[in-house]
Amino acid sequence: MYNQKRTKTFAHLCISVALATLLASSASAQTAVSQKPEATGGSESIATLPELTITTAGEPLHYLSTPEPVVSSDILTVPPGSVSRWMIHPVPAYLYVLQGDLTLEFVDGKREIFHQGQALLQSQTKWHRGRNEGQVPLRFLAVFLGSKGTPVILHPPVGALVEQ
Repeated sequence: MYNQKRTKTFAHLCISVALATLLASSASAQTAVSQKPEATGGSESIATLPELTITTAGEPLHYLSTPEPVVSSDILTVPPGSVSRWMIHPVPAYLYVLQGDLTLEFVDGKREIFHQGQALLQSQTKWHRGRNEGQVPLRFLAVFLGSKGTPVILHPPVGALVEQ
């Protein structure tokens, strides 16, 4: 129990640091939920993003209980008209759209669009893929709350999951 609580606290801290860095470096890609004045007397401002507790597929957020937690992140760029491979994530994945629109497509045909400045928790157990149906490159930050030695993305075996 103590280790799981410590892992959750560590994960929250890592997400906060990653978001603070992101917000400081890409002010033009933000959609603020609210602006909070700081009582510290500094000149910074904070754009608070929504708290997320469920994934895009409606799954509740669950942290891994692991003795070797790892937070990893990537900035992905998807050219206009491109589509990713089908995937699932065995670890929690937080995404923040920096530029363009991310169309998230599920194997059952359901689609959801996330615009620049929006955040989401990616589905862990339902096959999905990302599409850039816009005219500009799609860029997003993906932060994975994982465990040493655990992959953050799994693709289906060789062959198409469903036809294009």
